[in-house]
Amino acid sequence: MKVQKTKLIASLMLSSFICTPSLHAEQPKNFVSVHSSINTLYFKKSQTKEETDTLINLYQFNQHQLLWFNVESPITRINQLLTIFSHAKDQGLKPVDYNIKKLNAQWLKLQQGNPSFLEFANFDQALSLTFLRYLNDLHYGRIDPSSINYHLPKKQPSNLAAPIFNALQNNTIDKLVSNREPSSDTYKKLKIALKKYNKLNSLWESPLQFDFKESLRPGDWSTQVPNLRSYLTLLQSTPNTAQPINTAPDNSYIGDIVNKIRTLQKKHNLVNDGIVGKQTLAVLNTPLSHRINQIELSMERLRWLPRQQGGANIFVNIPAFQLWANNPQLDNDNLNMKVIVGKTKKTITDKENYTTPEEIEAEAKSLQTPIFTADLSFLVFNPYWNIPKNILNKEILPRLEKNLDYLEQHNMEIVPYFSHRAEILPNNEENIKLLYTDQLRLRQRPGDKNALGDIKFIFPNDYAIYLHDTPFKSLFKQTKRDFSHGCIRVENPKALTKFILKNRRNWNKDKTKAILNTKEPTIVGVLSSKIPVVIFYTTVLPNETDVSFYPDIYDLDKPLIAALTARSQSITLN
Repeated sequence: MKVQKTKLIASLMLSSFICTPSLHAEQPKNFVSVHSSINTLYFKKSQTKEETDTLINLYQFNQHQLLWFNVESPITRINQLLTIFSHAKDQGLKPVDYNIKKLNAQWLKLQQGNPSFLEFANFDQALSLTFLRYLNDLHYGRIDPSSINYHLPKKQPSNLAAPIFNALQNNTIDKLVSNREPSSDTYKKLKIALKKYNKLNSLWESPLQFDFKESLRPGDWSTQVPNLRSYLTLLQSTPNTAQPINTAPDNSYIGDIVNKIRTLQKKHNLVNDGIVGKQTLAVLNTPLSHRINQIELSMERLRWLPRQQGGANIFVNIPAFQLWANNPQLDNDNLNMKVIVGKTKKTITDKENYTTPEEIEAEAKSLQTPIFTADLSFLVFNPYWNIPKNILNKEILPRLEKNLDYLEQHNMEIVPYFSHRAEILPNNEENIKLLYTDQLRLRQRPGDKNALGDIKFIFPNDYAIYLHDTPFKSLFKQTKRDFSHGCIRVENPKALTKFILKNRRNWNKDKTKAILNTKEPTIVGVLSSKIPVVIFYTTVLPNETDVSFYPDIYDLDKPLIAALTARSQSITLN
């Protein structure tokens, strides 16, 4: 190997000499010319215009000389870069996307042979292009989220020519990689969790399977309890402490192991009663490889989010049925509460009115809460519920046909248009007919029966989605809370109000109470900078000690996996 390295260094010195421009020459005899044909050698996917422009700028910084071979300790630098590609899985990425086998093989060939300058140049440019794609994948994600209905603002593009050149010259490649990772604590914790679950998965040749014939309850006895105890202990370990554990052959399901099952249930949004029933058993028997895949998908989704700015923000994760609000600029300004989201699927009773199965499927999913971001700008106390057209036609009017007193019983009134100042029209037969033709509107007055409860939180968006209170508080006792028509019901609207209006002068809970007691619709602006609201969807998030896994209620992991697979296939040469 020492002979090979000496030979390579000699070739590098010769190539460097050949490609160094004379002071009096118009153009060096050999220089690196960025060209798209490099893809036919190393990649299937052609370079984008942005990638080509970045590579041209990069080699301009280096006087069109070899980049990776023209630095101090080139062999060390190239090995360092190839190691980054090989360990892409540590970031939840796929080494195959960076053609690591092809690059390693060509690198070995260059070290063992007598390469021409063109071979050096092609390999040098392949390294640069691959590194550029790796950094972009790490920062922006591998696919466009809008292609799978994640309506998120795109991150600002940046030309990486100068950062890559400077990192190579200053030996700070690892730092550049670190700077391109999402900076959130959530991403960093998922990265740690990925390392842990990869380690755990390596400890078993085949996945563990538990087979309790009946629910295992505290105080029961089973020969599977020792294996269960070992498995739970491993799940609660850290990446550095994860290793096989031999536990005492105690078959009693009591004490600490019951508490560990409760912790597991809480992590998976199950009733934490310590009973190993069907749902808990399904969690225990889920392969760790599936958990690894979930973490990787969540890391991909987090790359799509814009960088969090200083100040208050609100985050809702649909599969978790949870809302988090925090302000990094203030101590102890954190809020967490349960939410109710849009129904996973609604029952379609009039399938004959649809022409294709795709239309039926789209309608069945039409109540799902969309994924998007917007800025919260005002609150409405004692709100009207302006009843959407689809709810009016498919739910309210059929009920009215069976019960002529339905509108009065539910505190509803007919208006010509939606506004606090709209004239209230009589609930007579003529006006009711005009509801069918969409010439009049129906709303529900403020009060105890109002579907929006006491407070509505508005962040204007294209989907008519908002946060609101609800009179149906008992639904928050459910673990799976997909009951709405798409809007998001919050468990503690007064606490959320306090968080949002904290910086508003002279605002306190007494003022909130006084406005609510008027029973009159009242709009209150946020006044300070608007608060970003992120309505998100991911099946893994960190908790206090590890990570929590959530059910894929809208079945959105599959399209993401399909999109990532198609993307890999479009890049990699077989």
